[in-house]
Amino acid sequence: MAYWDSEKKTIVRVKPEPYPDHPGWWYIDCGCCAGLEWGGDYPRECHDCNGSGFVAYHEDSGALAEYPGGPFLGSMGKHRIKIDA
Repeated sequence: MAYWDSEKKTIVRVKPEPYPDHPGWWYIDCGCCAGLEWGGDYPRECHDCNGSGFVAYHEDSGALAEYPGGPFLGSMGKHRIKIDA
């Protein structure tokens, strides 16, 4: 999951990883900060990943879900992620 590197002054994101038991599905970094939304007056759990820091990405369809077969979060559509396995 993403985190802030204060020395480099940049957001560091985690590389996609395949789900071991679900071919074609990948763990991808949600982009939140360790399960919390960026900014704001107080920490708030990310509503996209429910605080896990990751979402599931289906390579063939571009679908996003909380986990493979789980609640649908939308689709990458034509903006699919290129995953280098």
